[in-house]
Amino acid sequence: MTEFENPRSFSRRSFVTGAAALTGAGLLAACSPQSQPEQGAEGEEGLAGTGGNEEIYAGACDGNCAGGCYLNIHVRDGKIVRTSARELPDPAYTRICSKGLSQVGRVYSSNRLLYPMKRVGERGSNDFERISWDEALDFIATKWKEITDQYGPGAMAIFNNSGHYSLCSGSCGTSISVTGRFKNVVGASEISSSLDIGCSHGFSHLTGGIPTYNEITDRKNANVSILWGNNPAISNPHTAHFHKEAQEDGNRLIVIDPIYNANAAMADWWVPVKAGTDGALAAGILNIYFTRGLLDEGFLKSTTNCPYLIKEDGMFVRMSDLGVEPTVEPDPLTGEDVPVDPIVVWDAAQNAPVAITEATDPLLESVPEVNGMKVQTVLENAKAAVAEYTPERAAEISGLKVEDVEELARIYVEDGPVSTEFFLGVNHYLNAPYTSWLIGLVAMLTGNTGKSGASFGNNQIYIPQYTHTNFAVTMPTDKAGNPCQGGDPHTYATAFLEELIDTGKYGQEDCVLKGVWFTFNNAAATMADSEYTKRWVSKLDLVICSDVMMTDTCRLADIILPASYWFEHTDVGSYLFATHPYITWNEKAIDPLGESKSDFDIFKAVAERMGYGEFFDLTEEEYCAEALDSEGYKALGISLEALKEKGALRVFPEDVHISDTSVWGTENGRLCLYQENVLYQFGDLGQPVDRKKECGLYWEEGKYCGEHSEARMGEYPFHLLSQKMRTHTHTQWSENEYTREIEPEPLAMLNPDDAAELGIQDGDTIRLRNYQGTVVVKAAISAGVPPKTVAMPRSWQAADFIEGTYQSLISKDFNDTSNNQAYNDVACAVEKM
Repeated sequence: MTEFENPRSFSRRSFVTGAAALTGAGLLAACSPQSQPEQGAEGEEGLAGTGGNEEIYAGACDGNCAGGCYLNIHVRDGKIVRTSARELPDPAYTRICSKGLSQVGRVYSSNRLLYPMKRVGERGSNDFERISWDEALDFIATKWKEITDQYGPGAMAIFNNSGHYSLCSGSCGTSISVTGRFKNVVGASEISSSLDIGCSHGFSHLTGGIPTYNEITDRKNANVSILWGNNPAISNPHTAHFHKEAQEDGNRLIVIDPIYNANAAMADWWVPVKAGTDGALAAGILNIYFTRGLLDEGFLKSTTNCPYLIKEDGMFVRMSDLGVEPTVEPDPLTGEDVPVDPIVVWDAAQNAPVAITEATDPLLESVPEVNGMKVQTVLENAKAAVAEYTPERAAEISGLKVEDVEELARIYVEDGPVSTEFFLGVNHYLNAPYTSWLIGLVAMLTGNTGKSGASFGNNQIYIPQYTHTNFAVTMPTDKAGNPCQGGDPHTYATAFLEELIDTGKYGQEDCVLKGVWFTFNNAAATMADSEYTKRWVSKLDLVICSDVMMTDTCRLADIILPASYWFEHTDVGSYLFATHPYITWNEKAIDPLGESKSDFDIFKAVAERMGYGEFFDLTEEEYCAEALDSEGYKALGISLEALKEKGALRVFPEDVHISDTSVWGTENGRLCLYQENVLYQFGDLGQPVDRKKECGLYWEEGKYCGEHSEARMGEYPFHLLSQKMRTHTHTQWSENEYTREIEPEPLAMLNPDDAAELGIQDGDTIRLRNYQGTVVVKAAISAGVPPKTVAMPRSWQAADFIEGTYQSLISKDFNDTSNNQAYNDVACAVEKM
C-alpha cells in the first residue's frame, strides 16, 4: 500500500525512484530565461537538429494559458536538459515565458505519475498500490462492462477539460480530439466543466457567437487599445509586447481593471473599475449614446435589430400577426422545409407595418399601434433598459468619476479605430452574460469591429481548427464498414451531478451516471465547491483518472493511468486557443518515463480491452493525417506531410486576419439588442426564467460579491477575487520545483488600510471564511488591491494551502440560463490566526 502524503512526492514505495533519480542526476539543469536557443540543422527525417552534443526537437507548450508557444526541446544523452523559443514563420510570435522555460522541471518532477495504480483504501484516502497495465486494463474493462450491461453505455461519462491542447489529446472538447473518438466508440456520455461560458453566452445573444477579434498583430493599427477584463502581462506575457509596441508607435493603451497590476503600470490610463461592476459602466456608456443620439441611425436600421417591433408578450410582431400565413421554404443548412414568418417593422416610406425585407426606411421609435397591438421597437426597449444608468449612476456603482464614464464613451465614438481586448476577468461572475452583452454593444454599435484596428474579444485563434477539422475522425467505422455506436447525447453540467446520481433524474429526464473518466482534468482542484466535487465523485461505482502528475483528482480515483508528457510522443500541437495562428508538429523528443503511455495509446488500449479494437486500428500519425484531411485544410495547403516538413503552418490565408462582421451569426443575421427566445448554455433543466433579464439588455450586481448583497452587508464584507499567476496555468506547474522558487505558495493580498484595521502584517497567517467553507493562507499587503477586496490565486493543489482551498469558498450556484463557474462572485470574512 502506498500513501501519497506529499502532493509533490510519492512515499514508501520503490517506484518513486524513477523521477527522483532523474532529478538527482542533475537532469533539471540549464533552464535559465537568459539561455539562447542553439541553432541546429534540421535532420533529414524530421525537424530535429543538433547543437553540439545536443539534439533539438520541435514541441509546443500545450497547457491552457492560450499560448501554444513553439519550443525547442534540447536533449542530451536521451534526457531533456532545457527548452528555448523555436522560430515561427512570423518572428513576432516567437516567444517563451517562465512556464515554457521551466518545462524540464515538469517532465522530471517528483510528482510525475510513472506507473498504473489502484486504490486500496477508502476513496480519497490516498492509499494506492502499483499494478501492471494488464491489471489496470482488465479492471477497467470488467467494471465498465458491468456498469454498461446493467445501465446502458451512457452510465459511464468522460470528463474532459483543458489540460492539453493537442489533436491526439485534449483540445478542450470531444468534438475534435481522440477523446471524442473514444467516447463515440464506447457510447459514453460527457460531463461539461461548465466554465468560461458566461461571456460567450452573452455574445450568443448579441452576435450569434461569431468571432469579432482580429489577429493580435493588427493591434498596431488601432488608435486606442483597451484591455477590459484581460491580463496579458501575467496570463499571456508572450503577447504583452504587441500592446507595448503599438503604444510606442502612438497607440493609446487603456486598462480597465480593479487591481493595479503590471498591465495598469504600463497603461496611459488605468480605469480602476470596482470589481464585478463592469456591466454598469457599459450600461452608462450606452445611456450616453442613446440619450445624446451619438449612434449612426443608418447602421442601427440596416445592421441591428433595433427597428423590430416587440409585442406586449415579449415576442416579435410577425407577418402572421397581420393575417399573412407563413410560407414554407427549405432550410439552407439542412434542406428541410421550415415555416417562414417574417418579422415586421414600421416603414416610414409606406407609413405601414411591413416585413423587414420589404422596408426601405424602418422607424426606430414612436411606432403607432399595429392591428390594435401596442408595440415598442427594440431600440426603445434597449433605451428603457439602460435609462437608470445615467453617467452619474454608472460612476457611482463602478467606483469611477463621471468624467471617466464620459471619456470612455467619447473614445469609442471619436478616437477609433479602437481595439478592445476583452477576456475572462469579466466572465467569472453570475452576471457575466448580462455584462458581456452590454460591453460588446459599446464596441460594436460604434463600429469598432470588423476592420483593421477595430477588434473586440481575445486574441485566441481557433475557429479554423473547429471549422476545418475532419470531424469524421471521431466517428470511425470498423473494417467491415460498421459505424461505432456514437456517444450518448447527454452532456451533464457539474452543478447537477450529485442530484443526478442520487435521484436518477437530470431535470425532468431519467438518466443514470455510475462512473467517470477524468482526462486532461483536475476537477477536484478547479471546480467550484470542492467539497461538493468530492461528494459526487464518492458516490460513483468507477472512477478513472489519467494524468501526467499526481493531482487532487487522481487521489479520488479507483484507477490511475500514467500519461506521457507532451514531449514524449508525437502530436499536432497548438491545436486550439493558441495566441498565434499556427498549428505545429510536435516531435517525440524522449521515450516516455516509467511506464507512462500517450493519451492516444491509453484510449486505444482501453478500447481494445473492451472489444472495440477495430475502431482504433490506427496510429497517432494516421489519426492526425485523417483529422487534417479536409477541404478547408487543403485550401490552406495544410496536411500532415506538409506540417511535418515545415513544422508550423498558418491556419488563416491572410497575412493579418481581420474578423468578418459583414453578417452576424444570429438567427436574423443582425446585431441583436433583444432576443425573443430565451437562450440556454448547459442550463435548461426546466427552471423558471425571468424573460426580462434574459431576452433584453439587463444588469444586476453580483449575487454574493455585490456591495448590496446579503453576504457583503452581513458577515462577509470582503470581495474575494481570483488572480492569475505568471508561473501557473490553472493547477499546472504547481508541482514544478523551478517555479515554486519564484511563487512558493498561495498568498492572499490585502489593501494596507484593511490589513492595518485587522492587525495583519506581511506573512501573517489568516483565515478566509464564508457561507461555503474556509481557507487558511499567508497574507501579503499590496496597495494595488482596492479596499475591502482580497486577491488570491486559485492555481494550487489542496495540500499547498495551509487549510482548505480557494475552491472551498466558491458557490456552485449558476446563472438561470448559463451554468458558469463563478470564481469571482465570492464574499468572505478575513481573520488573523
